[in-house]
Amino acid sequence: MSEKPGRQITLLFSGGIDSTRTACELAAEYDKVHLVSYWNGFGHYKLGRTKKRADEASRHFPGKFTHSLISIKDMFEPLLTRGIEEDYDKVKSGFVWCLSCKLTMHARTVAYNLEHGVDAVADGSSGSTDEMVEQSPFSIQRFREFYSEYGIDFLTPVYDRTREESIEKLREAGFKMGFPIGDRFLGIQPKCRPGELYYLPFLLLGIDPNHDKQAVLDFIDTRMDYLKGWIADYCREKSISIPKGAAS
Repeated sequence: MSEKPGRQITLLFSGGIDSTRTACELAAEYDKVHLVSYWNGFGHYKLGRTKKRADEASRHFPGKFTHSLISIKDMFEPLLTRGIEEDYDKVKSGFVWCLSCKLTMHARTVAYNLEHGVDAVADGSSGSTDEMVEQSPFSIQRFREFYSEYGIDFLTPVYDRTREESIEKLREAGFKMGFPIGDRFLGIQPKCRPGELYYLPFLLLGIDPNHDKQAVLDFIDTRMDYLKGWIADYCREKSISIPKGAAS
């Protein structure tokens, strides 16, 4: 990882293998890591697992972490429902659900960082799971550009780590691994019914979702005005300063 941009950083945290490995790496470099987990109100369950995982991480790195479970339902619902039928007809892919959820998480993280004076964000995106639409290189680049508009750096510290390496590192550190199915582990992070159904053909049969790059980027771009407007409204309500030049 390049030289850290500050002593604090926020991590989008599910408690899974990749986000936990990322938390460990960040704890070695930063004085404080803000773990943020999100609930979209539609199909998310077992959310208490994030706190258990955050508590476990805190035992390994005392004093390094804070953890927040934040509802994004009020932002996610209108973003998703504003044209889901038309979106699906256009792209012929269920990624519209997963990508809407992730975009909402990122926008809420921008607001969180502006509110807490943190200028860096990370997530556990991994090249080993780049079949997931939000972890494709072109999606990540769009997210990075989005954060940069608000003076926030977006990092993906474990993107080039292999899944096997991350699993081994966590085992060596003594983290609970859950129930293994292949290179996946059940019971350590929240669940998402729509996401599970969408990726089920890939997990069971190896059928690649085959996300079209331009369709994904176009979808992201059509959501930006809404997301930036939400951030502006939130910051206005909370009397939070938005960096000069950012969308308002």
